[in-house]
Amino acid sequence: MREAASGSDATPDPSEPAGADRPNSGVRDTLGRLAASIAAAVDTRVQLVALEFSEERERARDRLVLVVVASIAGAFALLAANTLLVALLWERLGWITLAALTVAWSAVAFVAVQRMNALTRRERRPFDATLAEFERDRTWIAERFGRGQP
Repeated sequence: MREAASGSDATPDPSEPAGADRPNSGVRDTLGRLAASIAAAVDTRVQLVALEFSEERERARDRLVLVVVASIAGAFALLAANTLLVALLWERLGWITLAALTVAWSAVAFVAVQRMNALTRRERRPFDATLAEFERDRTWIAERFGRGQP
């Protein structure tokens, strides 16, 4: 009789609900879904960070290439123009031509630096979307679990 009773414990009864023999199956399922949701959220955030990093890297590379090309071409053009101007005006103005060119190019450099600073201030911060998503996640978790702002 004992063997029959222990044998019936080993095989599930098809008439009973699937989770009847495991009272904690609801908690396990809930924890499993929670873990899957957290993993999906983390995966989404990691993909967003990777995408934004890739975009920033490409933007920085493009900007660097353009700055190098413009600098080299501009330097050669300025050198040729300055040499021509000094050669044409040397007879009449001499060293004043060199001083005037120095002052003019210093002013151009100053204006360029000011413009670059203004452009930098107007650009959006890198990873803004990712940081905003993390802030929304933090707010949601704080609201969901009844805790106030840290």
